[in-house]
Amino acid sequence: MKTVRIETPSRLHFGLIDLTGRLGRIDGSIGLTLEKPSFVLEARKAERVEAVGAGVHQERVERLAKRLRALWKVGGVHLRYEETIPAHVGLGSGTQAALSVIHALAALYEVSLSAKEAARLSGRGGASGIGLYAFEKGGFLVDGGHRWPSQKADFLPSAAAESVGPGPLLLRRNFPDWKMLLISPRARQVSGEEEKRLFRSKCPMPPRAAERISHLLMMSLLPALAENDMPTAAAALDAMGTAGWKKVEWEIQEPIVRETAERLRKEGAYGVAMSSWGPTMAVFGERLEELQLTADRFLKKAGNSGFTRIVRANNRGATIEVAERDAAP
Repeated sequence: MKTVRIETPSRLHFGLIDLTGRLGRIDGSIGLTLEKPSFVLEARKAERVEAVGAGVHQERVERLAKRLRALWKVGGVHLRYEETIPAHVGLGSGTQAALSVIHALAALYEVSLSAKEAARLSGRGGASGIGLYAFEKGGFLVDGGHRWPSQKADFLPSAAAESVGPGPLLLRRNFPDWKMLLISPRARQVSGEEEKRLFRSKCPMPPRAAERISHLLMMSLLPALAENDMPTAAAALDAMGTAGWKKVEWEIQEPIVRETAERLRKEGAYGVAMSSWGPTMAVFGERLEELQLTADRFLKKAGNSGFTRIVRANNRGATIEVAERDAAP
C-alpha cells in the first residue's frame, strides 16, 4: 500500500511593497516560512475521496481532491490530517491546505507536477507568492509582484485574483536560527468581500509608502539578516507596520491586537510584526518565555482566549515522503 506523508510549513506575511503601480508593477511581498504550525497529512489511495481531521478545511480539501481526480483521471484518495494550521489568522492556511492535497494526489498517482503547475492549480499567488514559495523553498522570501496593468489590472487580494499567479521570486535566503513568539488573540478575521472592498477603497496608495517599505527592506532588514542582528531586523519589521498596506492591516484590526503588541514592546520586545490581516503577530526578543507569560496573562485579563507559541523559521519548505507499506492482512 503506497502512502504519502506531507508536512507543510506555515508562513508570516510581513507586507505588500507597492500598491501604487507608478513603476509599472504592483504588489511585491515580504515573508517568512515557519516550522509550526503545519499541516501534517498522510494520504493513501481509496475508492472515493474522503478527508479526516481537516477541521474547517474539510470541505475545501475534499472539493479540490475531487477536481484533481477528474482532471488527472485517477482514483480516489483518503486524506488523514494529523495536524492543521489555524484558518484565517494570518498564517497562510488556505495556500498550504491546497498544496498539501495537490502534491499528495500527484505523488500517489505519479502525476508529473511542476511548481508552476501546482501554483496554478492552487489558485493562489494573485497578490502574494509568499505561501507558494514557502512550500517550495522555505526561508525568508521576497517576490517582485506583477506587471501593471498588463498582467494585473486591478488591486485585488490573492483569493480574488486566481488567474494571475505569483510574482517572480527575487530573494530567498536562510533565516537565522532565532526563536520567535507567535501571539494570536481572538480577533476579527478579514477575508472575502470585505478584503476586496478594502483593496479597492484604499488603493492606489501614496508612492511614499512604497518608498518607505523598500528603504527599510534594502537598508535595514536585509543587512540585519545578513549580519545576524536581531534587534535591527525586528525594528525594521516593526517599522514596516507604520507604512503602506501593512498600516491599513494594523488599523483594521481590533484594539486588543494593537494593545497586546504595545504591551510587549514595553516589556522589552525588539519588535512586533503582524502577519497579513492578523490577528497573529510575531514577536522578537531575548526573553521569549517571559514575554509569552506576559502575553498569556494580558490576554486572560482581557477575557481573550487566543493562543501563544514559540517557533522557529523553516529553511527547507515542505517535506514529501512516499513509502510502500504492506497491506493489513
